[in-house]
Amino acid sequence: MIDRCFPHVINIAVQTGLKHLTKVDVIMEPGQDITDALLENLEYLDALKGDVISSARQLVTACRASGQRREDLSRIINDGYTAGHWTKEELRDVTLLRDVVTRWSSIFLMVDRLLELYPALSRLLSQDKYQELRKYELSEVELQVLADIRHYLAFFHVVQEEVSAQKTPTLSIVLPLYEKLIHHLNNAEEKLPCLAHAIKESVYKLNEYLAESRKTRIYALAISKPHHLSFITFCFD
Repeated sequence: MIDRCFPHVINIAVQTGLKHLTKVDVIMEPGQDITDALLENLEYLDALKGDVISSARQLVTACRASGQRREDLSRIINDGYTAGHWTKEELRDVTLLRDVVTRWSSIFLMVDRLLELYPALSRLLSQDKYQELRKYELSEVELQVLADIRHYLAFFHVVQEEVSAQKTPTLSIVLPLYEKLIHHLNNAEEKLPCLAHAIKESVYKLNEYLAESRKTRIYALAISKPHHLSFITFCFD
């Protein structure tokens, strides 16, 4: 069944896009919008070239390396509640998450959790006993790049969650979601111009799948069925 391939197709689309995040040299041709966007922000360009996801992974691994570090981070988080630095809604007392190579969604979850906890992590790294960890500290630009990557991956994450919530996902549900996903990703290219080269690669893979599925009779039957699944609206404001 074509709908059973949904997680596999999403994984291919995401992994392809992520692979192209660092391939900025091959797109630096005069006149391209992506070139203009990146040339206006050379620090952003450097962060992409330096593989900011790898930098995030190294920081997470280092801060999770011992029970003492995890305990100290938790203490800093709770001290922050008392001091009014953040609220429990803004920054939860939770642990950092490591990603798994075979699961793209774990990259999204790792980045999302890291960005949430970074205010507390910054205080942890400022302590004298953790001076050796400061080499993993992220710059403001790197944090912005990670936030943009989180926005990009959030589209896939929400759609995959929608499909997973269905007891028996059918083509009448899955195929319209592909269409909606591609539509929102195309819009995201304008909102996230510095990541447009990666987003385009993901869209290309999704369109490849849709092109093949449209050749089948079952596709015509699927899109003729009414469905009531609403797509979650994304806001970049």
